[in-house]
Amino acid sequence: MVGVSYNTIAYWARRGLLQPQKERRTLSNGTVREVLVFDSDAVMKLARRRNANGVNDVDETAASAFEMFEAGRSIREVVIKLRKAPERIEALHEQWLSCGGSELVLNAVARRELADLVGSFDGVADLVQRVAEMANRLAEMANRSATAEASNKPSER
Repeated sequence: MVGVSYNTIAYWARRGLLQPQKERRTLSNGTVREVLVFDSDAVMKLARRRNANGVNDVDETAASAFEMFEAGRSIREVVIKLRKAPERIEALHEQWLSCGGSELVLNAVARRELADLVGSFDGVADLVQRVAEMANRLAEMANRSATAEASNKPSER
């Protein structure tokens, strides 16, 4: 209801921040139980204070979006996962890029051109691995070529 877990409310009660009232309630199966009832205004007040002092929705959204961008997710995927407006996620993406996130980004054109050169790849790590393999093959070919040239030269005595 207020975005606060039962455990948080119980913690506040243990610390004396909330004073629950005991009431007897009839459950759906007909049994009567004693339950703790908390003043909803007091819970809301503590929840608002918690959000003002701690992590709030804006901070949490930004952190989650940055994590997803780091993982290579598209703006569309982030909007769907976080259930936030595209304008908000686009703004977060721009902030992520300006904070150095662009070092990890391959846009669609760059990805396509690189795939033409090295073959298809899944993300930056896979691309780096493919380039390293190509560099190793090139070094081996150059080594073989140098060896072949040396063996074809007449000996100088």
